[in-house]
Amino acid sequence: MEDFKPTDDFVIRVMSEVDAYEKTKCLEQKGDVPSLSKPAFYALSAGGIVLGIVNFLRIMFTFISPTLCR
Repeated sequence: MEDFKPTDDFVIRVMSEVDAYEKTKCLEQKGDVPSLSKPAFYALSAGGIVLGIVNFLRIMFTFISPTLCR
């Protein structure tokens, strides 16, 4: 094994083959997941923010309501 001397472009060649393989695998995986359009993505994000604010207010009112009822 100590006698093995790789060529000068061995690392570059192997890494380019690895990159090509990973790109094909990445493209195959992206096909499995449906992508959202930008408006749908923003609508879901805004909906999540609104629901988070409503949930925060709901939790805060559980602390405020008992003091208002006394």
